[in-house]
Amino acid sequence: MLEVIIIGLGSMGSSTLYYLAKRGVNVLGLEQFGLGHGEGSHSGQTRIVRKAYFEHPDYVPLLESAYEGWKEIEEVSGRQLYYPTGLAYFGEEEHPVMQGVKFAADTYNIEYSILNNEYSMFTVPDHFESLIEPGAGFALTEQTINTFAEEAVKLGAEIKTGEKVLHWKSFKDGVVVTTSKAEYRADKLIITAGAYVNDLIPAFKSSMKVTRQLLAWVKPKDPELFELGRFPCWMLTDPEFNGLFYGFPSLPVDQFGGNGLLKVGHHVPGEEIRPEELPDYDAKQESDILISILEKYLPEAAGSIESVTACMYTNSPDEHFVLDRLPDQHNRVIIGSGFSGHGFKFVPVVGRILSDLAVAGKTSLPTGFLSLDRFKNPDQ
Repeated sequence: MLEVIIIGLGSMGSSTLYYLAKRGVNVLGLEQFGLGHGEGSHSGQTRIVRKAYFEHPDYVPLLESAYEGWKEIEEVSGRQLYYPTGLAYFGEEEHPVMQGVKFAADTYNIEYSILNNEYSMFTVPDHFESLIEPGAGFALTEQTINTFAEEAVKLGAEIKTGEKVLHWKSFKDGVVVTTSKAEYRADKLIITAGAYVNDLIPAFKSSMKVTRQLLAWVKPKDPELFELGRFPCWMLTDPEFNGLFYGFPSLPVDQFGGNGLLKVGHHVPGEEIRPEELPDYDAKQESDILISILEKYLPEAAGSIESVTACMYTNSPDEHFVLDRLPDQHNRVIIGSGFSGHGFKFVPVVGRILSDLAVAGKTSLPTGFLSLDRFKNPDQ
């Protein structure tokens, strides 16, 4: 009999598959689409990776482990997945993002410094603070998923794609998962289903909010200024908008594929949707906002928007992750969810944590602040 079944082989599921296979666990991964598909939260080629974590300083020890995990999977696979470009932060000094970046960095001795016009393509007001975290950068999303999955298979894991889970049930002696093609039994079940979690765990429907997020690719006025090696990843807060704006250097097509354009986005919860509604959007309003931000702060990048794509956030009530065992399931069901648009950088360490919970029932990594108990005890 199988030891563990994983539902959902996106970023977190594929990493978990690898870490379980590495431990010699007999594990099956189920994916309703294909690996690295565009129907979830990980499309769009890249995500920012950083340590000076303004969301909550308790994430930093997990990030230290995640950085080790990025190195490990690169060494095992022989592929570079993480690129340290540096990350520039811009905003009013008292903004919570800027305060959070400095607090996390000072608390955990993360290297950062004040920018002194090193990136002259940015035109920010004099009262804005400008910082650089040199150890930050970006990771490749679809390549990361495929790499973890391929390395897991080499270690003995089994993957079934194009197989939708219809329902599951836990018993004292195991779990049963029924799909569109077969029925499977195992000792443990891990659910890393991203935006599809509400269909698999109905109790989450009142708490996990799925939103559509738009990503835009811009053709800059002066493309050479924004090439990889000359231009960093960046984040910027603007007084007129909630959330923050962010972007990446343009990546050469011959090395990375893609379109070679400049990727920009707005990190703020978007329109609440059901996953099947993902493709149904009008990008004009978001495109106009992004161009206005580029014209204001990065004028040489404010060319034409050539492409817009959509992905999804799965937002927990406090926008922090959920990494825990589900209650009342005989300690056999583990959940990884609520990554709320800031989870990808944690992919290696989340895989390790979820594999720990499945094999040992606990993890040595500091995840107490990400347990389900916090929703019962909101003051903690």
